[in-house]
Amino acid sequence: MEERRNKPEFERSPKKWRYNFSKSLFTFWKTVKMYGGENERIDEEITFFKDVLNFFFADKDEISISFDGIDIKVDKVRIRGQRQDDKYFEDIYDLLLSLCMSEITFKKGVTDKDILDFFRVIGKYPVGREPKIQAFERVKADAAGIRNIEITPYDPEESGNLPIYTVDQFIRRIYRTLGSEYIEYKKTVDAVENIPLRIIERCSQDLITIIHNIDNDNTRNLTLFLASLPSYKRSFKGASAAARMIYSIFVCHKLDFDTSVTKRTAISAYFQYLTDDPDKGYNALSRMDEFNYSRIEAAVNTAWKITDFTDEGILKTGTSSTTISGDILKVVSYYDSVTKKWPARVKFKGPTLSKQDALRNILRNVKRGAFRREIAEAFAGIVGVYPCGSILKTISTNETVVSGGRFKTYIDEAPVFVLDKDLSLKEVRMMKADNLVDIPGAAGVILPPSTVAQMLSFYLKD
Repeated sequence: MEERRNKPEFERSPKKWRYNFSKSLFTFWKTVKMYGGENERIDEEITFFKDVLNFFFADKDEISISFDGIDIKVDKVRIRGQRQDDKYFEDIYDLLLSLCMSEITFKKGVTDKDILDFFRVIGKYPVGREPKIQAFERVKADAAGIRNIEITPYDPEESGNLPIYTVDQFIRRIYRTLGSEYIEYKKTVDAVENIPLRIIERCSQDLITIIHNIDNDNTRNLTLFLASLPSYKRSFKGASAAARMIYSIFVCHKLDFDTSVTKRTAISAYFQYLTDDPDKGYNALSRMDEFNYSRIEAAVNTAWKITDFTDEGILKTGTSSTTISGDILKVVSYYDSVTKKWPARVKFKGPTLSKQDALRNILRNVKRGAFRREIAEAFAGIVGVYPCGSILKTISTNETVVSGGRFKTYIDEAPVFVLDKDLSLKEVRMMKADNLVDIPGAAGVILPPSTVAQMLSFYLKD
């Protein structure tokens, strides 16, 4: 039966147009965030958005969308969807919370340029649950001069018990989602069912925005630390899928790729080893129930799926897709696969290497044609000379430490986790890379979960 509010007699229904307003605001924001502003999609979205505004402007001088900590309201009327395509309400919650806004008001006389400029402003900032006044002040300053659009700050103290996330906490939340959803996707593929990609696409988009806007070492180090973890909820494949996505986004950002290429590469990296049966994986991905298959065609068409990580294996002809996405996946999957000692790693040929040895191998094999130079060098610049999670010894005190940050060069310093003899965390110390050396035989060592939790708390201490 046709949805009631889509029937002709409801064409002029305020209820329907309140839904149209909330949905068009969300889709317009996402489109501007993805394409920037010079695109046919932008023209289509702004035309529809103006049609929605004009419906309300026929009877009043302004229309607003507000968030009171619990509900989204349009024109002061609570709005909550019941249809399958109304899942975007959670995204609107996160958007308004991230920017610490309780209300956006559009006034009669607002122009296309005003609207586009405003959405460009709010599209610049990462989305998560971080309602801080500083976020609102940034938006307010950037939106100064935009006419007929007003924003009202949101008071976190009035939010009740809503979960409020800092950027670093939000990164951890995304990682958890990536790790746990991978387990569910494996079950979905085995059951020959469609893969709903909305969650993973959203995670990749949020990570792209966060990584693009990282402005402090702690956030970068936390993200790299999470990528270095060997497992999540006892899932080694889930942790590696999340790590491949993280590394691929960093590389794409370093090489200044646009959002669409970055997202396609990130999602491809995540699904790279989803199934041992290519046909089953192809069918599951191509029967998606929410997104166009072409968005992630690289997941099955350009993904580098070699399992022989010996020098001979990575030099074989045909082990690269000859696409930029495939070559990025080649670097990140090699690094992740050889540095983690999976219990079920029997099908992966090649020795387990320390993180620094894996990095040296990547750079050494550039000249031999195994990896594309600009990608390998970009990756090396991202992880540093002693990548996060490397188990090392100090020259001066002969202590065992774990790298907790990015050392750009041997004369730079970064945090290290000093371990006791029982591998518990003793202290965190800033140290230069030239005071650290490799520990032979440390490749693939898995630290106690309690130690990992202590390390994680260092990044999330605020």
